[in-house]
Amino acid sequence: MARWLRIWTKIHHYHYPVIGFCGLIATVVLSSPGTHLITVGPIHLDVFYIAVVSFGILLVLSVTDEYNPEDYGLESSESEK
Repeated sequence: MARWLRIWTKIHHYHYPVIGFCGLIATVVLSSPGTHLITVGPIHLDVFYIAVVSFGILLVLSVTDEYNPEDYGLESSESEK
């Protein structure tokens, strides 16, 4: 396969931890708890905590995942083993 495709799939795989980390930092730095509330029936939800939990879950799931070239239809090279 072409080298650009291998690089593209790695970027595609590894951009999720970056998004999770940057989103988590931006949420904590730029907003504060209790500013925006969402009310759904008897449940009151704080948007700050929803964002923190969502970005935290994205970060944890993406960090624990492994890059596997076969998932993208590529053959594994010796340097990636």
